[in-house]
Amino acid sequence: MKEFFEPHVIVSLAIIVGTLSMVAITLIIVLRDKISGVHVSRAGVEIRTNDMSAWSKVVDNIERIDSSTCKSIRKATSGLAILDLEKHEMSADVMLVILKANQPLICAAYENHHTRELLNNGGDAYIADKTRDIIEVVRYSRTLFSELTNKKAEAFACLWLKKILLPNLRRACVEKVTYYTAKIALSGMSKSVKEMLIFCRDKNERYIKCIDKLAARMDIDEKIACFYQSETR
Repeated sequence: MKEFFEPHVIVSLAIIVGTLSMVAITLIIVLRDKISGVHVSRAGVEIRTNDMSAWSKVVDNIERIDSSTCKSIRKATSGLAILDLEKHEMSADVMLVILKANQPLICAAYENHHTRELLNNGGDAYIADKTRDIIEVVRYSRTLFSELTNKKAEAFACLWLKKILLPNLRRACVEKVTYYTAKIALSGMSKSVKEMLIFCRDKNERYIKCIDKLAARMDIDEKIACFYQSETR
């Protein structure tokens, strides 16, 4: 009966299979802390690492922080009032104006890119954008409340930024930095995942510096001073 393979071919195949087996074993030893499973089929050996699972857990936790931050911003924004409640009676018109002025800011609470915008332009363009939104929604209430000027709208945007947005964003960034730092310290993380974690940590540290710089601006404090005049009277 004729043989399918010559002896030297069989030896070569054995060497190749042996070499591949050694490579696979070496990979398993090197990646033993990162392997989630090994799948053997006719196509070969598939080594599955836990990178995807590890990063998925990171994303889930960051989304939890972001979601909690959005809720905190929304709740705090609902308590703001563009009109002086000590000066005006709590009428339907007053409540409507307050709700209108808060509306674009409440919507902004769910914009998950505050920090990127603040970092890019130092806050000025962001404040101007929110100011325009407020001016637009209270425009038709100026006949009833003459104090609803463009200057008052800008001051209200600054008040929201200073008292609500920045503190909540800073708290979220600090929490993320702490979380990323703890994950980076784990020995089971692969190099690629650690590099992503370091990038995200450093990015949030830059956000914190930007937030602190913006929160310390004297011109913003001067603009929102009108909301505290009633407290000093």
